[in-house]
Amino acid sequence: MKKIAAFALATSLLLGVTACSSGDSTKTTVKDDTITLAVWGSSPAETKGLETTVKSFEKSTGKNVKIEVIQDNFQDALTARFAAKNAPDVFYMESFAAPKFIKSGVLADISNDVKNQDDFYQPLLNSFKDKEGKLYAVPKDYSTLALYVNTDLLEKAGYTMADVPSDWEGLLNFSKTLQGKLTKDQAAMVFDTSMARHMSSLIASGLDPVTAEGKADFTSSPKALDYLQSLIDGHKEGYLKNAKIDLGVDWAGAAFGTNKAVMMIEGNWVLSALKTDYPTVKYEALEAPTVNGNKETMTFTVGYAISKDSKHKKTATEFINYMTGDGQKQWSELSGTFPTRQSVADAMKLDEDKVLKAHIEGAKYGTVWSSGVNLPVISGAFDNQFLAALNGDKTVNDAMKAAEKEANDEIARQE
Repeated sequence: MKKIAAFALATSLLLGVTACSSGDSTKTTVKDDTITLAVWGSSPAETKGLETTVKSFEKSTGKNVKIEVIQDNFQDALTARFAAKNAPDVFYMESFAAPKFIKSGVLADISNDVKNQDDFYQPLLNSFKDKEGKLYAVPKDYSTLALYVNTDLLEKAGYTMADVPSDWEGLLNFSKTLQGKLTKDQAAMVFDTSMARHMSSLIASGLDPVTAEGKADFTSSPKALDYLQSLIDGHKEGYLKNAKIDLGVDWAGAAFGTNKAVMMIEGNWVLSALKTDYPTVKYEALEAPTVNGNKETMTFTVGYAISKDSKHKKTATEFINYMTGDGQKQWSELSGTFPTRQSVADAMKLDEDKVLKAHIEGAKYGTVWSSGVNLPVISGAFDNQFLAALNGDKTVNDAMKAAEKEANDEIARQE
């Protein structure tokens, strides 16, 4: 789930793919009983879950699925396959990457093919639609961010879970006080610097970084600048720390698991590491803190898409409906991922687990990491300039002005 796509090559190739994409995807010239499914390499649990659920589909339908694993640069490899006119029938599609593929015209419109669409968490489904509301992929699973608390460290500092605030401002004040009871190599809270982690907080502060025209906006909301300043201030004063920059570990999960952080806002992908690598750590999870009185979290989702020129669209459609329908419970239980259908989440009783519930609730209101074809450029500019502010090289205001200009200049260059 937590996967960053490379877009430089993909973008240039996709520009040439549109003209190569031939018309009617409903024409079938090959026996419609075998499809190819392209996926990226994943964890052992997800690999086993996929293979087992695919076998269940094959057994129930008599159809065959050939799984192709693309280990590196998935989006680039997929784009190259489209350019060579040998795209897989079905393939994984990140919501972050979906707008570029939709714009290129290589994806099949599945608006009328996906069953019971009201049962999906709608923010997930909507992330795979174009501006006209046409659907081009169906979400298979997702992750959200939640607030994790190391209860042993919390209690050692003299607090309980009841003391942990549910709002951002309160959480910052609590972190500042908590830091005074920790050692110098510990953090009250670790934080990530990327826009992918903060977009929902910016929106909750009255700023959508991607305008209706697809341009960057980082400066129009004083509350959003105040939110970013709060990160800078917390980092400067030492109660907010970055795992890599300040604690010398690869990611927040490692800082949390080695008792270097009391709190972290992290995705449910951390659960596997906590179970396997840090089994002695005791923790609880809460929903991500509200910002300016608004519930918010980030949501990351992956879907199944079908090639517009697939010669096996009937079987491909049957497959994606099975994997996100009758087979989704099996897939979710084996892979440890979250189901995208509310009915499946209810059947699995996920909300009875306090840790999982914090994530599941977020699916109802979370901001999906997807916002048009220019999001990669806009988020890249933010990431570059916010680090400059974090390092003290620029003020937040100057950094965001620079990020806005950097992004919009590049967007203009690409147009």
